[in-house]
Amino acid sequence: MSDFPLQQSPSQGTPLVLRGRHPRRPALWMVLAGYWVAYALLQLSARGLNSPEPVYLWYCPAALSVALLLYYGPKVWPAVILAPLPVDLVLRPLGLGPLPLMAIAVFYASGYAVAALAFRRARLSPRLRHTSDVAGFLGLALLGPLLASLPVYALLRAIGAQQGFHLAGGLRAFLLSGSLGILTLGPALLLWLRPLLSLGWIPPRSWVTAIRARAFLIQALALSLGAAVVVRFSEPGTLHLKYLLFLPMAWVAVSGGLRAISLAFPILSLALSLFILQTNLPTGAQLGIQSFLCILFGTSLFLGSALDSQKLALQVRDRRSRRLNQLMDVTGAIPWEMDLETGRCLYLGRAVEPLLGYGLDVWQGKPFWGEVVHPEDQLGFLRFLLEVSRNSGVHQFEFRLRTAEGEERWVRAAGGVESAQGKGRVNARVMGFLFDIHAHKNAEENALRTTLKEKDLLLREIHHRVKNNLQVVSSLLRLQASTSEDPALQRALQEAQERVQAIALIHQKLKHAPDFSQLDLPGYVRTLAERLVRTYASVPALIDLRVDVAPVDIGPDAPVPLGLILNELVANALQHAFPPGEGGSLDIQLERDARGWISLRVTDSGRGLPESVELDRGGLGFQLVQALTDQLGGALELERRRGASFHLSFPPVRQP
Repeated sequence: MSDFPLQQSPSQGTPLVLRGRHPRRPALWMVLAGYWVAYALLQLSARGLNSPEPVYLWYCPAALSVALLLYYGPKVWPAVILAPLPVDLVLRPLGLGPLPLMAIAVFYASGYAVAALAFRRARLSPRLRHTSDVAGFLGLALLGPLLASLPVYALLRAIGAQQGFHLAGGLRAFLLSGSLGILTLGPALLLWLRPLLSLGWIPPRSWVTAIRARAFLIQALALSLGAAVVVRFSEPGTLHLKYLLFLPMAWVAVSGGLRAISLAFPILSLALSLFILQTNLPTGAQLGIQSFLCILFGTSLFLGSALDSQKLALQVRDRRSRRLNQLMDVTGAIPWEMDLETGRCLYLGRAVEPLLGYGLDVWQGKPFWGEVVHPEDQLGFLRFLLEVSRNSGVHQFEFRLRTAEGEERWVRAAGGVESAQGKGRVNARVMGFLFDIHAHKNAEENALRTTLKEKDLLLREIHHRVKNNLQVVSSLLRLQASTSEDPALQRALQEAQERVQAIALIHQKLKHAPDFSQLDLPGYVRTLAERLVRTYASVPALIDLRVDVAPVDIGPDAPVPLGLILNELVANALQHAFPPGEGGSLDIQLERDARGWISLRVTDSGRGLPESVELDRGGLGFQLVQALTDQLGGALELERRRGASFHLSFPPVRQP
């Protein structure tokens, strides 16, 4: 079923398109000139379509006055007074003189002006978009003719120009003709001509583009045919088939809305007038058809307004739905809804199917968190649901979902809880959106790997540079020792050089370590001990070096102090435990004891330490060992037996 022509709808019909510069609004004098010409023509037409009694079937000039007053307000009231005078002064209806005609014109203009002013003061819209506007317009169509007819009828009775009409019949004739005229032509003027006063002149080509002649002719023919059937086949003097006119009017309202109805009113009124005048219908029957048409037009206006409001609401809903779908397509948002009690997915957007490979029936057939959420994230997801159920607002949680192929997919859930009362209990549902963040997570991981790689290179470069700097210091100490002839100074410089080498060795091991947080402790201890044997043993081959180091984690701060302590203890054993030309065993053991502390034991099979030697009263080496032990937060013990045994224990992380 096609729309009524000239209907301008966002979704149907062809709207008027203004191209180029916006046209100027017509000046007030142009509007008033056109109003007076149209008023005169309609006034003559109304006189030609009245009954022999005479009774106006419809008085459409009143619609022009009402439309003008609604648009421009009371300032055009004098123009409304002058509009009927040219024709009335020439034709002299009822044989009235100039003064009564002028008084009647003032009464008519005043009545319509008061009704239009009441409509404007009620802040109703002449666009008739809402049913309240339609109700106000129907009230105006009744109030305006009533206020105009009462003083006019009183004047005519006073001067004896209404002989033969009683009060009720006369008022009814005046009231119905004016009301029917406003209802017949008023909606068309307000909905079609009023926009021209706001937008200006629109080229005829745009009107031709907007009009669909075929639909217009079909609907006009249907209305005319309905009018002919009512007049031709009704019983004489009754027009009892007039109720059939509800059918074509309802069809026009449903197919085209309020704008179509506004164009149907003048077509139906003109057709009925022509058919009625041909049948010489009695005055009572004419008043009856006028009353029916007022009811028919009012009902049709309400129906058209309600249908337009419904169409507008549906268009707004569809537009919002399209925008929401576009927004979800752009952002990748997937709407979801889950029952908190059963854990089942009640609703899920279709975009999840290509994302995870599950059909919507699969999602709705299994618990959402139990089957689809990654096992490692299920506990976190349950905590998220618990937080959502306890606290209002929007909550977010990132977790992994398993695809149909068994792969992992990172998503972010954002939603809140909604409670609904049903069957005597409260049903809690979580509603929100799922966002695919898998690419974002991969980008984060790649960025993290890149950052870690850069930090790894930086730390290796730092260890390399520190080791090189310590090598320079060691070389300087060696050069200094070679230029000195004092044996004691040479020995002191050599010991300092070994201490520097012990620290440099740590940085060398860390540079090549796969993990900077863990030192290759067994390799470091063996390398340090073997170098010290080559440096201090008179005959390195006679030293039985046994290294037993467990791969324990000693923390980031312990390697340097531990390396210096080990350097002092091993160097001391090689210098003092074995006489020149003799050998023995040197055991180095490092492990974690029962308390979880790091335990270092350096034991030699040499001649042992004299009884006079104490750890707290020893030389520089013992003082350095004691200070470094305190730095580690540990304890150092000396065991005197065959040879000497030093036992150092300290926690993995220094206790404050």
